[in-house]
Amino acid sequence: MTDRLAIMFTGIDDVDWASMGHAYGDASDVPDLLRGLASSDAAEREIALDGMHGAVHHQGDVYDSTVACIPFLFELVGTAGLPGRGEIVDLLRSIEGDGRDPEEMDFWSDDEDEYAAWAGMLAEAESQVRARSGVLLELLDDACEGLRCALPGALVQLHEEPETVLAALRRRLAEERDPGVLRALAAALGELGVREAKFAERAGETLAGLLARRNGPGDAGLRLSALLQLARCAPGRLPERSVDIATGVMREARDAQEDESAGEIKGAAPQTPTMISYLRRLKASQRTTAKASWATELLADLHRALDDRVVERFALLEDQLRSPDWGQRREAIDMGGLLLTGWRGPHEEPVRLLGEQIREADHRIVRWAASELRHLYALGRPAADALAERAAAGPDFPPQARWNETSYGAVLSALAAQGDARAVPGLVGVLRFGHVPEDLGDWIDRMGEGPAAALAPVLDGRLRAVDPVNRSWGAEYLLKAAVAVGSAEAPSTVLRILRTAEGRAVPARGAALRALARLGPTVAREALPELRSLARNGAPHHSVDAAAALWPVGGEEKTVLPALRTALTAKDWSPRHDALRVVADMGARAAVLLPELRALAASPERNVGWVAGTLAVALWEASRDVEESMPVLLHAWSAHIDNRPDVARVWAGMGSAATPAVPVLRQELVAARRHNNTGGRGRMRYRCADDELLLRHARAVFKVCGG
Repeated sequence: MTDRLAIMFTGIDDVDWASMGHAYGDASDVPDLLRGLASSDAAEREIALDGMHGAVHHQGDVYDSTVACIPFLFELVGTAGLPGRGEIVDLLRSIEGDGRDPEEMDFWSDDEDEYAAWAGMLAEAESQVRARSGVLLELLDDACEGLRCALPGALVQLHEEPETVLAALRRRLAEERDPGVLRALAAALGELGVREAKFAERAGETLAGLLARRNGPGDAGLRLSALLQLARCAPGRLPERSVDIATGVMREARDAQEDESAGEIKGAAPQTPTMISYLRRLKASQRTTAKASWATELLADLHRALDDRVVERFALLEDQLRSPDWGQRREAIDMGGLLLTGWRGPHEEPVRLLGEQIREADHRIVRWAASELRHLYALGRPAADALAERAAAGPDFPPQARWNETSYGAVLSALAAQGDARAVPGLVGVLRFGHVPEDLGDWIDRMGEGPAAALAPVLDGRLRAVDPVNRSWGAEYLLKAAVAVGSAEAPSTVLRILRTAEGRAVPARGAALRALARLGPTVAREALPELRSLARNGAPHHSVDAAAALWPVGGEEKTVLPALRTALTAKDWSPRHDALRVVADMGARAAVLLPELRALAASPERNVGWVAGTLAVALWEASRDVEESMPVLLHAWSAHIDNRPDVARVWAGMGSAATPAVPVLRQELVAARRHNNTGGRGRMRYRCADDELLLRHARAVFKVCGG
């Protein structure tokens, strides 16, 4: 071993490491880290690898010491029998950067010379790694599964000759028997087809051939991998029975006696004080929830690769939600939240199946499913009975401040979000003991004042305890809910807040003003002095809210109109946006403000984003002039996706005059994605209720205008 180390590290002591640097100072410790990577002790190797990532390649950065390490890292990778070489290949891939753009990265200095030196270091690292990548081809037949698992993706990323890589991957596929390596080879073929369009057809041909493999080690996983990669690089080759193939693999994985994992440390993994060890333990704890974690991971990737093919995706989701495997259903719940909120598809059965998870004994499954159902609002109704049954059973213990983090709280929130009055008894208990739900007012609005009436007494009690100077969102949530339910205590609480001495900070003042606008002119008349003062001299947002409350009183034009004009001409977009909402509510009575609205519409700098949407609606409500409003509405439609439901609502009210909007509505209606699906990953959830409104308004336009 000593002789091998000497050969691997020939010249290492000739490098002036002390003159170089890394994230934590001079690089004199780098030789020890490199030697640690060659240790026969797994813990020592892991500590050394953690040091390479933590200092020499800190957060993906490259230093002169990083570049100096590259030849020695390749020597380590090429040393037969050395454990841990797959992780070193991954480190080299990260150092190469995979097409990173220095201009899009954060740099710590404004000095142009320092930036040029840093960018040059990145380029040098990329050049050196790619120049040496040919040796990786010679290792595809190595005895180490971990190395063979890491090599296919590395070759696609690093090697300069994709034709050579394609041939090597095809050859290895015919010989490989390890399940994990087979999946890595398929993934590399798909990636090659994505990166190099001219190879997509040939990569797709090979992948399509893998779908027929049966009975060999890892063939089930290989079929699912091939399906995933076809969806990425050659979707035209996806077979009609793609869903059957995927669901069949999931069943095989569930029933398999052995996990097909590969490329990982065999036996007991070292326990070291490193980030690597922590992440491995975290991943292991997550994998215990699924019988074959590799299968659920591949299926999640397949969902993303299928993208807008909603028929296939919803079918996959339904099958996964029916799985007897706890882990597969847990992954399906997470994917269901993304799919149902982000795509338009046959949602009834998946939602019903999500509701079935509420009947589970495991509180984690219940909490996860209910949390996803909460985002669906009215779309969640196929699950309403399951939610109501669970809510009626009550909590395991009295609701506390963190009630919403329990399975019971998630169930109650999901039921209330649908506007289902069966949530009211539970909400009464929550309001007595727990915090005020942020969305409580919206839930009550969906239920209606009558069905939610039982909430009024407990809300009255909470309102009496509101401290106007206490900085808490609870007051705003309470006031909004109290007004929605017709609370008898709401008017006096609002007046108490508004009459707090002006010299004191009153965080709840804005909430009181917004509540007052909903309470109507009778209550507003009792606060006329305070409203006039705020409309004339208050902060911009308070001025607009005060104007909104004053307008219904009547006879206050001399106070209201100047406040709105000031907000409409503000430099900041927020006051303009708020004022435009008030103008839209005023309707034709706001015609006196049409000059300001037209000036805004003619200003490219100010008629943008959300302002464009509120402006278009306000202009229409104030003028009811189709010829003038239609161009502004069409501009608002494209200015920001969040404007579309409100713009479509205006068109739905125009009758046949909305015909010019039919083409854009048709284009929207045939899209698989919801209008506000911006392509986010992870736990991104979209406001599907807004999209359902958009669809309803669009269909109303078509009913009148045709198309």
